[in-house]
Amino acid sequence: MITHINVTQPYNWAMVQAFLSRRAIAGVETCGPLSYARYFDERPFYSVTTDDSTKENHSAGVNQPSSWFCATYEPELARFTVELHLHKAECADAVIANITRVLDAHQAMPVITKALLTAGFAANELTPGIRLPATWSPFEALIRAIVGQQISVTGAVNILNRWVGDIRSEKSMTSTGATSHALQQYHFPNPHEISTYDTSNLPMPKARQQTLNVAGTFAQNNALLSVNNVHALLALKGIGPWTVNYVLMRGLSAPDVFLHNDLVVKNQLKRFAIDPQQAAPWQSYVCIQLWEHANT
Repeated sequence: MITHINVTQPYNWAMVQAFLSRRAIAGVETCGPLSYARYFDERPFYSVTTDDSTKENHSAGVNQPSSWFCATYEPELARFTVELHLHKAECADAVIANITRVLDAHQAMPVITKALLTAGFAANELTPGIRLPATWSPFEALIRAIVGQQISVTGAVNILNRWVGDIRSEKSMTSTGATSHALQQYHFPNPHEISTYDTSNLPMPKARQQTLNVAGTFAQNNALLSVNNVHALLALKGIGPWTVNYVLMRGLSAPDVFLHNDLVVKNQLKRFAIDPQQAAPWQSYVCIQLWEHANT
């Protein structure tokens, strides 16, 4: 199916594209000059369109080929054209809503601009059309945050490329040839797959390897779709406030999260005489603005 996502203006596609392309996992997602495409598991979106009595845990169970979309930005029309391939059309609205969230396409820019100015930024210090690009899911944000602890974005993506590739290859080899070929699973691994994966060969400290498995187990039993469940991650060894706040910001697109203990944010606060709390309930965009200054 083909559909469209209207985009509020101004829209800084360049910064959204930079975020997505730097973190793209090989075989899962691609980011071109004007497009973002990825494979995904559509089953978690079924629960969005059903009542509580029919909700299921889709982390394990019957396998299903990956779904796919490609969103192409058309700046002259202020919209994304989305090509979407699903198994069940009834989850289309929920999937489109998530794509819209990832691209931060519907944010009211006058409100964000006013909040940043209230926090103390000068008008010439603002990034026009600033956005909060996100990850596909809170669980993916959690795994990315754990893998990325104390290493560069490039280093984290290299590990994820290897790890996700190994999980998919391992799953393919444990299936029959015909089933494996037909399955065509390319999406980011689910909590069950990560909880049971042998992380001992991943290039990271043993404690972090164990945290990945524990996080997978936690997410199987506690969907990371609420703020309370995300905050409950603090009870897990190896997960601290920075990780939880990152999941809230990038995984749930929470607009009022400020990463006080982020090193880049701390350094940038020395440059700008601002009070992030004055931007509430939009403090996440203060973080994004500070990160943007660090990147320029």
